[in-house]
Amino acid sequence: MSKLIYKNIYDEDGAIISDDGRILLKAPDVPHYRIREGVEEIDEKAFKGCKQLKEVDVPFTIETWEGRLSNDDCMRYAPKGLKLKCWRWPYPENCIRSEELEKEIEEGWVDDFGAVYSKDKKRLLKSANIRNYKVREGTESIDRLAFLYCDKLQCIYFPVSCKEEEFDAVLGGDIGAICFWDRPYLPDDMNDDEFWYEEDDVYVDEYNVVYTKDRKRLLYARMGFDQNEYVIPDGTVTICSCAFGVCEHFVHVSAPSSLRVIGDGIFARGGGRIVIRK
Repeated sequence: MSKLIYKNIYDEDGAIISDDGRILLKAPDVPHYRIREGVEEIDEKAFKGCKQLKEVDVPFTIETWEGRLSNDDCMRYAPKGLKLKCWRWPYPENCIRSEELEKEIEEGWVDDFGAVYSKDKKRLLKSANIRNYKVREGTESIDRLAFLYCDKLQCIYFPVSCKEEEFDAVLGGDIGAICFWDRPYLPDDMNDDEFWYEEDDVYVDEYNVVYTKDRKRLLYARMGFDQNEYVIPDGTVTICSCAFGVCEHFVHVSAPSSLRVIGDGIFARGGGRIVIRK
C-alpha cells in the first residue's frame, strides 16, 4: 500500500488504524490481538497476510449479532481457523467502578425497579436491569458505568432534564433504542413510540394485532394480519407509530371515540384510512 493511502492513518500497538480511530485497517501478525475500544469497523483486508494470528478480541464498539460480526467481510481474507471473541461490554480493565462510586451506590436512593440514584436523585448511578427503563424525571446526569452488565435492557428513555450532548455512558450491544425526551414524559397510555414488551405483557387478538394487556394501546399488527377492514375495540387510547407497517394492502380502520393519540407512519406503502366512531 502506498504512502499516499497511509498519510491519514496512524500505527498503534502494531496495528494500523484510521486517523479518526474508527476503522481497523491492518491487524498485527501476532498470535493474539485485542482490537482497541472505539474501533467501529474492520476493513475487509485487515487480517490479510496475518499468518500467525489465531485469536482476536472484538470490542463492544463493533456491531455484532449473537456473538458474530454483523459485517464479516473481513473474514474473507482471514487466516484459516481465526477465532473472534466478541465482547458485549468494555474489556474488564475498563469496567472497574471506583471505591467511591461503589460506596455512593451502596448509600444511594433505590427506585421501584432496582435502579440506584445519588441521594439527591439527580444522578443515575446504576440502572435497573429490565427490558424497558425510564430514567426518572429530574435526573441531570448519568454515570458512565450506570448500564454496565444490564443484559436485559433493550430500551431506555431519558428525561428532558438529561442533556444528550453530555451523555457518555457505556451502552451494551443488546440495547436497541435510546430516546432523549424534549418534553416531560407522556403517560404510558399515550406514548405512541413503545414496542418494548415481553410476550407475557401483551394481548394478541384473533387477527394477529398486538395490544398492551389493558387494551389501551395498539402496539402493532404481526405478520399474518390480512384484514382489509379492522375494528379497534372501545377503550383503546393510542395507536403506536408504524402499527400497520407489515401491511402491503390498503386497510380501513374503525377506531373508538376513546382514541387520543395516533402515531406516525401508521400504514405501509399500501396505505390506509382511520375513521373515528361516534
